[in-house]
Amino acid sequence: MLAIDRLYSEPKLFDDLVFRSGLNLILGVPSDDSKKTNGVGKSVSIDFLNFALLSQYSDSRIKKVPEEAFPLDAKVCIDLNVFGRSVIIKRSREAHNKPTIIHDEKFLSFEKLEDAQAFLSALVFDGVREEHPSFRSMLGIFIRDERSEFKSIINGYDTKKRIADDYGPHLYLLGASLKKYKRIKRLQDEITSTETQITKLKADVQLLRQKKIEDARSDLNELDAEVTAIEESIENLENSAAYDVLEEEMSALDSSISELRRRSAIIVENLAKLEPIESEPVDISEEELREFYNGLKVGLGDLISRDFGQLQDFKQRIYRFQNEVISERRADLENELKEVRNSLRVQDREYQKRLKLLDQTGALQTLKQTFATYQEKSDQLSDLRSFITGYDAAISQKREQQLEKDIELQRLQSSIDDAEMIKDSFERTILDMHGYVMGNRQASFKYITTSKKQVVEISLRIDSDGSHSVEREKTFIYDFSLLQNDYTSKRHFGLLVHDNIFDVDSDTLRRNLNYIAGHMHEFRGQYILTLNSDRASSDAPEEMTALQSAVRARFTKANRFLKVSYQEN
Repeated sequence: MLAIDRLYSEPKLFDDLVFRSGLNLILGVPSDDSKKTNGVGKSVSIDFLNFALLSQYSDSRIKKVPEEAFPLDAKVCIDLNVFGRSVIIKRSREAHNKPTIIHDEKFLSFEKLEDAQAFLSALVFDGVREEHPSFRSMLGIFIRDERSEFKSIINGYDTKKRIADDYGPHLYLLGASLKKYKRIKRLQDEITSTETQITKLKADVQLLRQKKIEDARSDLNELDAEVTAIEESIENLENSAAYDVLEEEMSALDSSISELRRRSAIIVENLAKLEPIESEPVDISEEELREFYNGLKVGLGDLISRDFGQLQDFKQRIYRFQNEVISERRADLENELKEVRNSLRVQDREYQKRLKLLDQTGALQTLKQTFATYQEKSDQLSDLRSFITGYDAAISQKREQQLEKDIELQRLQSSIDDAEMIKDSFERTILDMHGYVMGNRQASFKYITTSKKQVVEISLRIDSDGSHSVEREKTFIYDFSLLQNDYTSKRHFGLLVHDNIFDVDSDTLRRNLNYIAGHMHEFRGQYILTLNSDRASSDAPEEMTALQSAVRARFTKANRFLKVSYQEN
């Protein structure tokens, strides 16, 4: 499906790495000057490969390589074969978000990394009608980061990044419904959002009434009764002969002030909409048009470029006219807003004068106090009713979301059950490999849905679970089985990269290399493996001799991947 032919740079700053189908070894080898094999470039070469395959620059070790060792404008290039079609990717650190892809000899320049990743997804999933993972999420388990320490078969990323487990690629490879899994993840996010809303509403009620929300429900009825009683008191309150006149005047002023505020808000909103219109830039010049069309027919480019210039001039006149109209309209609205705000200040002063008259009448002071109490109680009633109503609605919504999630979990489990034949076949592949490597078939594989946040539980048990070596062994067996199984290989990219996965005990290393040597001519796809040859040759000399034909690069302290010694930034 996807095969790497060559990794190289422009200009040439490291030796081309040429890959073939089957096994590809990259070795760290002792030299006459130094017996050490760490720091020679094995892992960096894999990071360059991953960078060329559009990994995030911010997460890669290539970011730490100093400019004198690999200039920022130098391009990392990779030649791919995707379904028999040539694809070349070129990407520099300087423009890491703007890679170039050459597909069937057509140059495609991307302004965003995400667009380039989406393009590659469309290529590798060409013809796939069901929901599928992204290109990069699949590579997350096909090219595991050495810094993942191979602790988890699910997550292949640097453990320090704390990247959430994504079961999508695994479900896709095992034939289960990725669409249902994604739907459950979205429902989980919605439930989390609803729970946040519920927590906030509880806090709002606590702040308003100094009570828990269930205890505050009784306050709602009490406040309603108090507000009703105050309304009746206001209606019956006539303490002054001047009351009717003042009430009428203040009511009229209140209505007028409200109208002026409404008009002011509308004007402000309309002003915000009147932004100047900017002319759209044109990515081609008259000279480029003239040269292109003159190349087609003599004189045609001169004619078209002249018309193009006139068209551009006409567009600019239209932009200027539109902006003049907008400027005039803004000026009118600003004058109108000024008049409205002046009127608002005048009427507000008149309203305040009448409030002072109420204060001075003595008896009418009671009215003002009653109004103030009424307003306070009404606000409390409105807020409390809003909080409790919102809380009840959120609780109901969460119940519905939880029910929908449970239904989708059942549907996902049904999808897993429907793919049981794939699961059983995959487990047999694991057992066959386990029997060869570990000498027994004491292993098991299962995956089921769970109500936990992870949605799915995938479990691989092998002999002697738990040790450092066994966790790496578990990842090796799982990854390799996905690549080789009759069913999962059909959805696999056909590419697996393990960088320093065999940092294990001597016996485990020997058994794994023995398995690889015994099956290297039967491999599906490409398997790229980095090794320290000194230790491998010491622990498994016969196996390493058998694997020499698969060596694609040997790096030493004297012949490093980037040809120079450097300290990472």
